[in-house]
Amino acid sequence: MDGKHFAVDGARFHLRGVTYGTFAPRDDGARFPSRETIKRDFAAIAEAGFTTVRTYTPPPDDVVELAADWNLRLLAGVFWPDWRYLVGSSGREIRDVTRGAVRETREQAQRLAGRDEVLALVLGNEVPADVVRWYGANRIAGVIADLCDVVHEQDPDMLVTYANYPTTEYLSLPTVDFLTFNVFLEQEQDLRRYLTRLHHLAGDRPLVLGELGHHVDGITGEAAHAEFLDRQLAVAAERGVAGTCVFSWTDEWHVGDNPVEGWQFGLTRDDRSPRPALDVARRWNSRTVRDLDIAWPSISVVVCAYNAESTIAECLQAATALDYPNLEVLVVDDGSTDRTADIAETFPRARVLREPHGGLSVARNTGWREGRGDLIAYLDSDAFPSLEWPYYLALGLDGPMVGGVGGPNVPPASDGVAAQRVARSPGGPVHVLISDDRAEHIPGCNMAFWKLVLAEVGGFDPVYTAAGDDVDLCWKVLDRGWDIGFHPAALVWHHRRGSVRAYLKQQRGYGRAEALVEQRHPDRFTPLGTARWRGRIYDSFAASLARQRVYRGIYGSAAYQSVYGGGGHALDIAHQVGVPLAVSALIVAPLAIIATRLLAIPLTGLLFLTVLGLVDAKRTQPPRQIVNRAWGFRCGVAFLHLAQPVVRTWGRLRESRLTRRAQPSYEWLPGPVKHLGRGGLMLPESRPRPDIVAALVGDLRRAGLPVVPPSGWEDYDATLLASGLVRGELVTSSHPIGWVQLRVRRRLRIRRLLLCAAAAGVLSAATPWLSAGVAAVVAFDLGRGVRRTGALIRLVVDEASR
Repeated sequence: MDGKHFAVDGARFHLRGVTYGTFAPRDDGARFPSRETIKRDFAAIAEAGFTTVRTYTPPPDDVVELAADWNLRLLAGVFWPDWRYLVGSSGREIRDVTRGAVRETREQAQRLAGRDEVLALVLGNEVPADVVRWYGANRIAGVIADLCDVVHEQDPDMLVTYANYPTTEYLSLPTVDFLTFNVFLEQEQDLRRYLTRLHHLAGDRPLVLGELGHHVDGITGEAAHAEFLDRQLAVAAERGVAGTCVFSWTDEWHVGDNPVEGWQFGLTRDDRSPRPALDVARRWNSRTVRDLDIAWPSISVVVCAYNAESTIAECLQAATALDYPNLEVLVVDDGSTDRTADIAETFPRARVLREPHGGLSVARNTGWREGRGDLIAYLDSDAFPSLEWPYYLALGLDGPMVGGVGGPNVPPASDGVAAQRVARSPGGPVHVLISDDRAEHIPGCNMAFWKLVLAEVGGFDPVYTAAGDDVDLCWKVLDRGWDIGFHPAALVWHHRRGSVRAYLKQQRGYGRAEALVEQRHPDRFTPLGTARWRGRIYDSFAASLARQRVYRGIYGSAAYQSVYGGGGHALDIAHQVGVPLAVSALIVAPLAIIATRLLAIPLTGLLFLTVLGLVDAKRTQPPRQIVNRAWGFRCGVAFLHLAQPVVRTWGRLRESRLTRRAQPSYEWLPGPVKHLGRGGLMLPESRPRPDIVAALVGDLRRAGLPVVPPSGWEDYDATLLASGLVRGELVTSSHPIGWVQLRVRRRLRIRRLLLCAAAAGVLSAATPWLSAGVAAVVAFDLGRGVRRTGALIRLVVDEASR
């Protein structure tokens, strides 16, 4: 596997497949035609440009040999009588089916091990949805996982898959090497949406369509059959599937010992005479995404590099080899002190700009201003793109209001164990999706924006020197009314940090960047300081703990029984907030000397960290190559899950003062200011009131006060998050004529106040002075809230109006 595609000997392998069979059994019991018929069929299949033949039963030796003669690969089906043939739910019979499946799979894996003609083993085909509901999805998925292990025991390099279909989309199959789905959808838009969805289920694995095609309708005829196939194959190319298997090669088809009558899906008829659809398949077998009839936009690939001599060559070797039309590669060297720029200049196709060291945002701004393309695509210097990357980025810009686009990034399989641990740890470059093809955030290592959009939002904020600029930019783009697209096949390989020390240092820097982002977008953060994502964070390495929500339809009748991911917010809060609190509880352990009962505090923290660490270890999916050291790998990842929130929080707190200084100066407000009674203020209405309020909101944020803009339904202009227990409502009015009045209505956060009172009551039963401590904290918080909704407001207005 090569990311979302396949490779053979380092070159891209295009899986252009056709299904074959099943046929009436031969004398040897194999459900295939005679050797001479197979020879003629394979010759015609190869001549039509197909590279792969999918069989539904294990191919006998003569089929494998003939495939080799015609340079064809086999998606070899392993047939085992599954539970659809049982009546009732006898435990013994269920176990017998499982044992029979294991026995058959082991036998075929041993026989076909090491055969280059076999692309993969297909461990079953479309276990019916009713059967899955009857016996349980987890049981059936578990058996398929066991069969994968059986194959890999016989041949670790053999690829395995299972041919699923939409009605059992929810089957969780993390152990198959690539995802195979049989999909028959006639409408282009429906197929496009569904393939995008399947990509997300596949994660960083290839997606193969195990069956697609159309029945020859008696009314519309074979011409419509060909047109349907043409549209299906075009959408498959556009969506970046790794392979397609057209159903089927011929109308000759048997189920059991009986021929199927009226089954006209074939590219050829019963007598092997070709249909028009065969010409369609032949044409698409020689095409790739490059051959789509699209007006491809010009692209500037911008690589911002700082002391990247260890990775820049790999990055540029891949970037300069891209065959996208009208593409330039621009390297912005951000004042490197090593050989980064010198190495970059050895690539003739790359244009190198040497700049003084100004930070990542400054370099990215130089990139879009100097880039000649209409689309500016950013690639990190420690990343490198897949061959089709720019094509899929361009295809992701699929609407007039789509201002940017991104795709997934995954670590190369060749990265060391430490980097693989980091890849499965929090705080990495993950995308946040609002829907399958619309994003709230795309990481800076794989993102592209129209140049005119970057100009409209003012580019990247120079205050971000190492991180956070991509989040800030995405939110600015969304706030301007643009959408951000996402193409799940626009993949880049991105190296993660190669050691625990490097990872934790990175996360500390991310903590500072997060504090900067919060200052500029307080409405997108919770009071606890965590990002308030409106979409869902996608990470192909983290298993969800939330129970699957599956739409099955009334009485389980839905043709597409879709699985919906959800939850995870509580677990995120447990890490980002709970872990620092638990560590703080451990630090106060010496207080147990004063009172033994206080030992409960650090013990509670230790128990919390232990349970959370076990959960993290259980969720971790180790790479296949280290399966024998899986638990050591899992424990390493669990440690990083617990260490990351502490380091990131430390970075946020340590840099809070610098964050305030990094805010721009006050925006001018009209003056002089008149101070009214009860905290009211009055300013001259020198410009429209909304403009004055917007300027004031910006000034309050620069002063360190979180301000949340309203949705438009409230009777006030903004919410001031003054403290944990106090919030303010900023109200303005254009009266009397020529003046703008403003005041802040204070509001207690009653639920939190009641929670504090309850905590004080509980603690008073244990240690009275702890209850007094809680009361003191409450009093301090209330005083802070009153000051920030009163004196601080007046101070900011006075300073900004001078």
